[in-house]
Amino acid sequence: MAMFKDVNAFSGFSVKEIAEAIKFYRDTLGLEISQTMGQLVLHIAGGGTVFVYAKPNHVPATFTVLNFPVINLQESMNELRKRGIEFIIYKEEGFETDDQGVFHGGGPKIAWFKDPAGNILSVLEKADADKN
Repeated sequence: MAMFKDVNAFSGFSVKEIAEAIKFYRDTLGLEISQTMGQLVLHIAGGGTVFVYAKPNHVPATFTVLNFPVINLQESMNELRKRGIEFIIYKEEGFETDDQGVFHGGGPKIAWFKDPAGNILSVLEKADADKN
């Protein structure tokens, strides 16, 4: 049964305040946004959307809620730093980033940062085959 085969599914996550999220996702990250019923919709390249909603008792996700693949991780991190983004430095055994916040432990090089509500986002370098 292919019940959801043709459904335009989307992901979502909560934040403390929509106004703060709009400023961050539109102005800091440069995403196209819209609003529906007082909530926020992030328009992702390729036609996807992510629904961001305010939740009075918001608790930040402890996992990555949104990943941004880029061609050059270092250049993207430098630009994000100019926009006020601080990268998370992980020092957990088996899960350690370098001093810049980049994880080199297998798979793509990746760095994590948080939105104003404390949700974890990432920027990761595309594999060579994906850079076209």
